[in-house]
Amino acid sequence: MRTKLTKAVLKTVAYADIFAYPLTTQQLHQFLIEHQIAYKIFQKANFKDGCLQEKNGFYFLKGKSSLISLRKQKEKTSEEKIVKAKRKANWLKMIPFIKMVGLTGNLAMKNGQKQDDLDFLIVSKAGCLWLTRLLTVLFLDFLNWRRLPNKKNIKDKICLNMFLDEKHLAIPKADQNLFTAHEIAQLKPLWIKDNLYQKFIKQNLWVKKFLPNWNA
Repeated sequence: MRTKLTKAVLKTVAYADIFAYPLTTQQLHQFLIEHQIAYKIFQKANFKDGCLQEKNGFYFLKGKSSLISLRKQKEKTSEEKIVKAKRKANWLKMIPFIKMVGLTGNLAMKNGQKQDDLDFLIVSKAGCLWLTRLLTVLFLDFLNWRRLPNKKNIKDKICLNMFLDEKHLAIPKADQNLFTAHEIAQLKPLWIKDNLYQKFIKQNLWVKKFLPNWNA
C-alpha cells in the first residue's frame, strides 16, 4: 500500500512529466504537492514505487529516462534565451511606471526550447496598471518584440503573461490553483524596484497550500 509521501511524490513527478521535466531530489522536495516534510527527513525517506524511477539524481516516471538528456539540452538553450530575456526586459525600464519584470513559464525553470517565446509578468506603479499596459504594448509593437495572436513565429517574442498593480499583488482566489502556484514559485525576477518581489511573495503565500515545502 502506498504511503501518503509516495502518493505525493508520484503526483509531483507526474505533474512535472506534463512538461517533460525530470526532477532533482531538491526540486522534488521543493515542489512536492500538498505534503509538508523537512528536507533532511525527505532525503532519508523511502518512497520507492514501480511507477517511479531514479537515475543520475533525477526522478521521472518509469520508462522516461530519455527526459534527462532532453532536460540538459533545454538547460543550455534556456541559458541563452534568459540572457535575451534580461536584455529585452532592461529596455522596459524606459517605461517609468513599470516597477518589476519577471520571467515565468518553462523558461524560468530552464526548460525552454529554441522556438519558445518569453513569458513576462509585469508589475506597475499604483494606479497606473492600464496606462502601463498600453505603453508596454505600444513599445513592444514598435520594436516588433511582442507575441501577436495567430502568429506562427514566436521565437524570443515577448508574451505579456500577466500585469499587476503594486498595491494589488495577490492573485485572485479564482486563479489560485496548482498551475498558478508553480508559476509564482518558478518566477525569475529580471529586474525589480522597491523590493517588489518580496512583497509579491508575501501577498501570495497561498502557494504553500499546494507547495508547502517551497521557499522563495
